[in-house]
Amino acid sequence: MGSTTSRTVWQTQRDVIYALIIREMNTRFGKWRLGYAWALLEPALHIIVLAAIFSFIGRKFYPGIPTPLFMLGGIAPFLFFGHCFSKGIAAVSSNRGLFNYRQLRPFDAVLSRVLLEFTIYILSMIVLLALFAWFGIRVTFGNFLLLVEVNFFFFCFCLGLSLVLCVIGERLPELSKALPFVMRPLYFISGVFFSLEQIPTEYHAYLAWNPLVHVIELTREGLFASYDGKFSDFRYFLFSSIAMLAVGLLVYRAHWRDLVRSQ
Repeated sequence: MGSTTSRTVWQTQRDVIYALIIREMNTRFGKWRLGYAWALLEPALHIIVLAAIFSFIGRKFYPGIPTPLFMLGGIAPFLFFGHCFSKGIAAVSSNRGLFNYRQLRPFDAVLSRVLLEFTIYILSMIVLLALFAWFGIRVTFGNFLLLVEVNFFFFCFCLGLSLVLCVIGERLPELSKALPFVMRPLYFISGVFFSLEQIPTEYHAYLAWNPLVHVIELTREGLFASYDGKFSDFRYFLFSSIAMLAVGLLVYRAHWRDLVRSQ
């Protein structure tokens, strides 16, 4: 009897998350003519623009790795982070009417959004790598296990951050309006278009506090056999991810009733 009840609860939770993901997909892509193609076009346009700019000035990023692939290893993780950041802030306000249903809580709204963004991130990475290979832009694949580990903990990091942001978005609306401006400097200091090897070591201490730097360095190391992310710190990234998830769950647990009741 107990196992049946437990299974029913999980089935209900699964159906709630699935329904929220479908709703989010329709809201995000349904009104666009390009539709789901935008999930690929967004990182592709970033790559094309940046590759064109740096090719024009004659800069090469990393020996043995074509510029578009080097860019993809930085842009795709950063876009996933950026979307989780913005979607986390608005998770409660965008789904407020649904919280009248007993089965649905703000956590479900946040989790469904992060899951959708993570799926888009992984699929866009795979498709773009395949497209580049079809056009003859390819390198030897790196460490698949490292790539799986990094992305699993990156998902945990973004889920924890989104939980914190969903509370901030409702409890501190003034602060939530200013937070998106943080993304602009982060884009330039997170290693999207540079490697830590190319930065003088005396500046590493100012960049290494940023977990995104380690995510991008480790992602490139996992993707490309010729990339040596020797200045990345997997243990620091692991600690940051677990700590962020723990903080997110604690903050959410302390405020979830207020999120449901807030008007």
